[in-house]
Amino acid sequence: MAFRVPALPKLSPRTIALLAAVAAVAVGAVAANASKHESPAAAAPAAAPAPKVPSDQKFSHDATAAELKAAAALPQCRSARLVPVNRSWGIPMPSIYASTSTTCNLMYGDDPYRGSNRYGDPDTAIQVLQRNLNFCYGTKLAVDGIYGSNTRAAIKTVQRKHHLVVDGIYGPKTRSAMNWRLYSMATRSWSRSCSSPL
Repeated sequence: MAFRVPALPKLSPRTIALLAAVAAVAVGAVAANASKHESPAAAAPAAAPAPKVPSDQKFSHDATAAELKAAAALPQCRSARLVPVNRSWGIPMPSIYASTSTTCNLMYGDDPYRGSNRYGDPDTAIQVLQRNLNFCYGTKLAVDGIYGSNTRAAIKTVQRKHHLVVDGIYGPKTRSAMNWRLYSMATRSWSRSCSSPL
């Protein structure tokens, strides 16, 4: 199946400058955070700590205890990266801090850190997810970097739409099934529509 790149909108110089400024702030925040804390190799525990689940947390009956335990074992997404799709396009998506891997998860209560370690930038990962949900699925989430009840509900809707286990956790299966908005570094522009090229 061939992937067709949609026509791109023209961006004004002001929009390009705004995107460049936002990117510079994000890079600066990650760099500042990295300089304040230990390296991820030194700070990362051998096994991920069990996340604190708020008392009002209720999972869908579709999710089994084994699936929830497996999801909790994945590391928290603490960064975002542009995952190449082809020579021109990529997908901005949550990833593991200081890694090219996107095999991580985000779950209810991530606001932004899970566990005691404070490295990486999970609020950026959550914001990337929230922006994509708003554009590709028409949700009206506040892009606040907090994985609260509204973000969890939006992920559950996506999971139902794509016939996945409905647990409200953004993880590898949800990532691969979701529709994403593409970004071109060459032209510094966004696609007009969403697709699932993964």
